[in-house]
Amino acid sequence: MIWRSSFNSGVARIADFLTAYFSLALSYALAGMLHHFYPVLLPARPVLKMSYFVLASIFSLVYVLLFESQKAYSYQRFTSLISEYSIIGRVTAVALFVNVLIAFMFGYDTQLRRSFFVLTFFVALGVFLVEKTSLFYVAAFLRKKGKNRKRVLVIGTGTRARQFISTVSDNFSWGLDIVGLLTGDPEKVGQKFYGVEVVDTFSNIERVLRVINPEEIIITISTRRFDQIRAVFEACEREGVQIRLNSDFFGEITKKVRVDTVYGLSIISFDMVQAPPVQLFFKRLLDIVGATVALLIFSPFMFAAAVGILLTDGRPVFYRWNVIGLNKKPIKSWKFRTMVRNADQLKDILQKHNEMDGPVFKIKDDPRITPFGRILRKFSIDETPQLISVLKGDLSLVGPRPAGPHELVRYESWHRRKLSIKPGITCLWQINGRNKINNFDEWVKLDLEYIDNWSIWLDLKILMKTIPAVLMGKGAS
Repeated sequence: MIWRSSFNSGVARIADFLTAYFSLALSYALAGMLHHFYPVLLPARPVLKMSYFVLASIFSLVYVLLFESQKAYSYQRFTSLISEYSIIGRVTAVALFVNVLIAFMFGYDTQLRRSFFVLTFFVALGVFLVEKTSLFYVAAFLRKKGKNRKRVLVIGTGTRARQFISTVSDNFSWGLDIVGLLTGDPEKVGQKFYGVEVVDTFSNIERVLRVINPEEIIITISTRRFDQIRAVFEACEREGVQIRLNSDFFGEITKKVRVDTVYGLSIISFDMVQAPPVQLFFKRLLDIVGATVALLIFSPFMFAAAVGILLTDGRPVFYRWNVIGLNKKPIKSWKFRTMVRNADQLKDILQKHNEMDGPVFKIKDDPRITPFGRILRKFSIDETPQLISVLKGDLSLVGPRPAGPHELVRYESWHRRKLSIKPGITCLWQINGRNKINNFDEWVKLDLEYIDNWSIWLDLKILMKTIPAVLMGKGAS
């Protein structure tokens, strides 16, 4: 999923909130049971009131905020159980005092004795230990089964590279696949270091990015040689490939730099897209809610479209759309078929009439479009099956236009950065009149403008402007 790891962080927040709420409810039940054995220590539990549920929600939110302050929701692929347990201990201890203070401020200290909060500390500690341990081993199990793995390319063949490869090899559950090494010495190409092949020199970084398509690049060479790999930073920035440094180097080449302890090492991370985890979680939530509502609203039109295609042109009703998704990974989506069955073959014949400068094919009054298909396209009804892909997480409601495999091979290096976030059904190109854009570079510039200025509010603004554009028939032609 856009940003999948950020969505998982949002899920982790919800899981922690529910876990905290459960621990409070369990503490309340245990307090009543223990009262029979220790009436002086734990007085009879008070009668439940609606205000207690509100208070429990506030207490649970405190836990989530404290976990947030400990960076528990940052990129956790490489967090050890020991560090998880350490965070749980700190959070539950601080939450004990914060929640006592909140209860005192709201006047609940007389009904909920301090001994009750001490009980909540031990219960929350135990419940969170169970939750975090379970999630840790579930994530490790899924990665061992080949799920959520990441392709990594390492620059360097020295001691730091050996240390990194060894650490990754010892932690297969992290889900990292080292696909090769890059070096500055052409004579080393083809050789193996620490069991990993040197696939090329870093002077050929653009070709390597196209052929290997790594999701991350780890730089392990000495800072004295960084002047030799400036092109690596620039190429990765253009194409939206994340860089991590096993080094003390710091620069201003990219948009966002942060220091992490990941892969068991001290790492400086260069993010090519500024995307706060909380906003990314709400983006995914917006996708799920928006796609669900849209499917309910458009379902009668989708049924009518399917029937219309069958009656006017027969099967198939849907067109399978093979495109490139987030981080250049292929995805399959679906549209209502609006063209003749052999449309893909006819495109080669019509290529000389292409009106778009660049890798995208577009002609006015495309003869391959069926009469009924032209109606569907006018009001963008043909796009509605893609809402299923939004629910799956392959697409977003708002994002750069997806690229076809045949288009990607013709992209210039700077074009490829648009693939660093999840593609979408609509974006700035839709509300700015995409049918009037005949230069592919201008189209890409709108996508990059969206990436550089992204926020949840921008998504809402684009969606609000897309609705009247579709209703007025200003969608695809």
